[in-house]
Amino acid sequence: MSNEGYVLKTKQLALLVGVGLLFGLLIGSAIGIVLAPNSGENFDLPEKASFRMGFIPAAPEDVDTITTNAKALAEFLEKELGIPVEIYPVSNGYEELILAFANGQLDAAFMDGAPAYFTVEAGTAQIVLAELRSANNAPFYNAAAWVRKDSPIDSLETMLNGSFISSHTSATGTAGMIMPIGTLINEGYMQTQSGDNTTTLLNRYFKAHTIGGSYGGALQRVLDGDADVAFVRDTTPMDLFPERASELRLLHVFGKVPSHPVVVSTELAEGWKFKFVNAMLKLNDPANVDILKNLYGAPGLVGANNLHLADLGAAVSKLPWLEDTILGRQT
Repeated sequence: MSNEGYVLKTKQLALLVGVGLLFGLLIGSAIGIVLAPNSGENFDLPEKASFRMGFIPAAPEDVDTITTNAKALAEFLEKELGIPVEIYPVSNGYEELILAFANGQLDAAFMDGAPAYFTVEAGTAQIVLAELRSANNAPFYNAAAWVRKDSPIDSLETMLNGSFISSHTSATGTAGMIMPIGTLINEGYMQTQSGDNTTTLLNRYFKAHTIGGSYGGALQRVLDGDADVAFVRDTTPMDLFPERASELRLLHVFGKVPSHPVVVSTELAEGWKFKFVNAMLKLNDPANVDILKNLYGAPGLVGANNLHLADLGAAVSKLPWLEDTILGRQT
């Protein structure tokens, strides 16, 4: 690979970014992209041996499936970028991706909102794209609490009386933990104490709590009677258990959660950032969109920047221990 300047082909990028900006204005979200260059501008494209891309399985049991589908995206990106694309080992937690960015092991990755927030705050990554959600064709979705239809839980106060078992996607899931718990604290339903962490807080308000590992896993605990309330997205029953959705009741909606962002390392050369964004936006083309859909079910991508996570900050701020815990600065 030579060190000659790279002239970005901007026609498709400009069109899709324009649509993304217009879409963001229409839905009231701060969707935009800060990387779009002027037409014909040259960017230095330093020699690079490979491009390292991170992924996460939608559920622990889906590691093999996501790895296989990630290979399809890697092959697509290799053609577009002109260099080998390495898949960062798929694991069961977003936390490993945070550390990978901090250690300079990744160029880009799909992430959940809260882990992406911490990489941005740490200055190791920046958001360049956001997934559209298939349920609403928007780059956000709602966090919600679901209970069984015949559940005695009839209010948030009842839910938090210490008699019930909660089910969460993960200890750091945005819709499964951060947004609902942060909102409950923000609205006065839960109170933190000095020295709290997620476990001690939940132990004061629930009889027990369980981690399902995914939206499906968290809701399955409620359907099976192993938990009383699942914190997932508002469309999870219809998306994943349509034949059993009538067995469930929506208890509460907590607010908008940012869709999966695509982040790039702040150490990645500008030319490679532009080339990567341009390549990823080509996944919106009808001929390529199945590559994207097969990963996490997203029907498309839109340009985004760090403001994609702005609403998440209010919830995260109510969990002051969370950043240190996720970034390994405390146990």
